[in-house]
Amino acid sequence: MSDTPNWQHRAATTIHQAYPEHDLLPIDPPQVGEAIGTFAARAEEAGDTLFLFLCREANDDVDVAEYASRLDRAISDVRHVRDAFLNTEQ
Repeated sequence: MSDTPNWQHRAATTIHQAYPEHDLLPIDPPQVGEAIGTFAARAEEAGDTLFLFLCREANDDVDVAEYASRLDRAISDVRHVRDAFLNTEQ
């Protein structure tokens, strides 16, 4: 996991900037050099559980490939739940 420190160093900024409508989140953007763990703790105040999930998963001791894999699993899980609701409407 040699890339863990490198990607996690920029994780808070990357997540915040990439998150849709991040400017509407009720927390300040990450400070220069702010660790993802510190930012994840602040993300709890945002009241957005998806945003919090993204931050918490990035705070785990994983490499960027594992982080992306976890996001892919979450996307798949959400699709399954969505499809279950759509299928019950028919």
